[in-house]
Amino acid sequence: MNLQYWALALQAFFALSALATPNPLSGSSDVVVRDPAIWYNSNNKKYYVFATDEKIKIYTSSSLTGPWTRQGSVLPNCSNIQLDGRCALWAPDVNYVDGQYVLYYSVSSVGSQNSAIGVATSPSMDAGTWTDLGEVIRSNPGDPFNAIDPNLIDSNDGDGLNGLKLAFGSYWNGIYQVGLWPDVKTRASDLPGTHLAGANGRPAEGGFVYKPPSSQYYFMFFSDGITPFDGATSKPAAGKEYKVLVGRGARGLGPFYGQLGNDLTQDLNPPTGTLVLGSHDNVYAPGGQSIFHDPVSNRDVIVYHYIPNDKFGGPSYLGINYLDFSSGWPVVVA
Repeated sequence: MNLQYWALALQAFFALSALATPNPLSGSSDVVVRDPAIWYNSNNKKYYVFATDEKIKIYTSSSLTGPWTRQGSVLPNCSNIQLDGRCALWAPDVNYVDGQYVLYYSVSSVGSQNSAIGVATSPSMDAGTWTDLGEVIRSNPGDPFNAIDPNLIDSNDGDGLNGLKLAFGSYWNGIYQVGLWPDVKTRASDLPGTHLAGANGRPAEGGFVYKPPSSQYYFMFFSDGITPFDGATSKPAAGKEYKVLVGRGARGLGPFYGQLGNDLTQDLNPPTGTLVLGSHDNVYAPGGQSIFHDPVSNRDVIVYHYIPNDKFGGPSYLGINYLDFSSGWPVVVA
């Protein structure tokens, strides 16, 4: 590793650290979640947040600042995917495709590659309206990927590979992406697909590809580091905890590069990717992020989970902030 690279990395780190990161918007500090995903129903004018556990928890609110109401679960009778974890579903991702709401979810157990991603659809996102369509992709021990942490994007890349793309992956050799066609369940390209980020067991997961209306670029957000769970008794070494990083690229299938110009799939030290959101104030180990364009405020919104420093060892809570892309890179703002 050359000295110039280290100097640039340190310069970027201290420049970002010098910027004051705003705290989460008020109104969600009592909402217990992991891996939240958010969408807006323009018919009933409600926001919906989906989260890990309790067969994919649903919260609703008429405002991003709450109050948030627990509304039930997406799959109260468990997934029809016959794997361990079919009743303890993880990491939802929600979108709107061809007149219906589409939610992808993970079926697995901690540390296992016996994993699958399933999909459910709904006309409204309300509890009791979801239909489980079952398995989309699966992983097995020895695969270069783990089939968890799904994320859907409908991107037009102008190269004959237009349309629905599903990103997935955690640890192992990283985060990948495959095409879907002709519907939200059917895989149209071979596994593992296009390599987007991570390598060699790097703790990179939760990939989320997003193109803000104001930018020509696609941005690949991901969570990097160790995420403490409820009941944790000690913190990871400083700087090794969960944080949200990003790269950007010209297409929805990458490649994606951090601000230092390194591809997110490169195995470098310091790791590739540009910091978007790290620990600050009472916010510790933020991650599990989801991004969407809010039609009400006409602003880009990031939701994530975090652990309050003053409640370490307990559950994680819902964080919501706006993102500003005017610099060419996402910046968390109030």
